[in-house]
Amino acid sequence: MTNAGCPGHLPTVILQWGKRPTTTDHEMRAAFCTGTGAIDLRSVDSPIPSGDEVLLAVHACGICGSDLHYYAGGDPPPAVCLGHEICGRLMTPTESWPVGTPVVVEPLIPCGACPRCAAGEPNLCLRVQILGSMRHGGLADTVCVPRQTLYPVPKTLDLDVAVLAEPLAVAVHAVRLAAVGSGDEVMVLGAGSIGLLTAFVARKTGASVTISARHQPQRAAAAALGIPHVVESDDASVRAAARARRPDIVLETVGGMANTLELGLRIVRSGGRIVALGKFSRPITLDPLRFLMKEVSIVSSMTYSRKEPQADFTTALELLAAEPARLATLVTHRVPLVDVDQAFALAADKTSGSIKVVVQV
Repeated sequence: MTNAGCPGHLPTVILQWGKRPTTTDHEMRAAFCTGTGAIDLRSVDSPIPSGDEVLLAVHACGICGSDLHYYAGGDPPPAVCLGHEICGRLMTPTESWPVGTPVVVEPLIPCGACPRCAAGEPNLCLRVQILGSMRHGGLADTVCVPRQTLYPVPKTLDLDVAVLAEPLAVAVHAVRLAAVGSGDEVMVLGAGSIGLLTAFVARKTGASVTISARHQPQRAAAAALGIPHVVESDDASVRAAARARRPDIVLETVGGMANTLELGLRIVRSGGRIVALGKFSRPITLDPLRFLMKEVSIVSSMTYSRKEPQADFTTALELLAAEPARLATLVTHRVPLVDVDQAFALAADKTSGSIKVVVQV
């Protein structure tokens, strides 16, 4: 299938290699990372909801950079089923929604009793558990989740697009923390799916947005999302673009082994703001004199919140419903769950042209 509906679109490749493994009525398939470069699809007992939980039939689950971090050996893999970019349909009813209701999942399970939870900041709860790393996630046939983690999908939005709600909520949260406004000059460092979505959200506020991209498919994706200025990701190109546009705000989405936070400090205007989304795999350094002299604000952004005026997930679903064809161009590959190991290999290999790889269940 090929996406259409906006210029510069990328093809969505649906890949089907294998056949569904045999399971019993009491079993399901679930994907686990068992070591560097190793994904194991197992037959496990189907979950049974208890307390405030509901059972969800997973429609699709995206592969995130944090999943790839385990896959690449950056951290020991969790003992639970992976996957936190989850959409699906209810298998058990709630007070508000019948069986079959399409929903997306906010994969944070906080304590619900601490001051941060009361403030609408479950992402900052010290006892928060995260689906796909601390509790079983959505790379499976079904998943149990608390009712309060669910958001109904707008009737006009297809679940194949709604799977982008979680990474888009990450972008919404970062842009809110950056206080991006109309007329601001914004530089986004990195054009993975989070960087591209962050640039898209910043653009929707009326800002002028520049994004740095390493690969041609990323540049094509930026064009499809309507990002007007795309530069190469090397330091010299980014610094040249910054001299021309003098960014008020830098949004760092790279992380890893790079010191893109120091690059952000170099290019942001004096008195500007930097928001860090990337997960760094080593300690980073900043020039303390430059930091002092420029009077720059540096803020970290952790997933998403439910603070007023509305939850970041709600805003993300509204954006998806408003421009589904445009945002759907980010999904470059859809792979069946039976071939989840191939999905991870595609997502990890940027020469494959992958932006967002989605596992279809």
